Amino acid sequence: MRIIPQIGILVAIGIFVISCKDSNSKSSETKTVAIAFKNDLADKAFQHYTHIKTALTNGNVSEAKKGGKMLSETISNNYIDISNLSKKIAVSENLEEQRQAFSELTIAIQPFIESNLENGEIYKQYCPMAFNNAGGYWFSKEEAVSNPYFGEKMLKCGTVKEVIK
Repeated sequence: MRIIPQIGILVAIGIFVISCKDSNSKSSETKTVAIAFKNDLADKAFQHYTHIKTALTNGNVSEAKKGGKMLSETISNNYIDISNLSKKIAVSENLEEQRQAFSELTIAIQPFIESNLENGEIYKQYCPMAFNNAGGYWFSKEEAVSNPYFGEKMLKCGTVKEVIK
């Protein structure tokens, strides 16, 4: 009877590992395509968004705050949701709160990115385990996954769900 709990633990570990395995066989390769936007505002906004993503991936609260402040100042009041969510990141001292706001920011900024992308590819990536298995999306210039929701704990957890062209 002792073997049954051990089997259950092994099955749970197996599911955990498989659920985060990148199904893309090119996961070790980095594909980056030059990106061009229709205007300077969109270019700067995406640069600041990427700054926030990189800071969260590295677990760096202060850099995420800087990126949030720059995005908020760049986007100003032209796009209220994007501005408010980037301000939320800029004032938070808590990494998990910043990550939650970043997830919401990703949803809010998608139409802006899609409508302003002129050339290149942006990768919409997804981690099914983020936020207690509710999942979370983010955008990247690179095809290789670098997870902003888990950082070094599970850096490669995620897949490319969509390529925005």
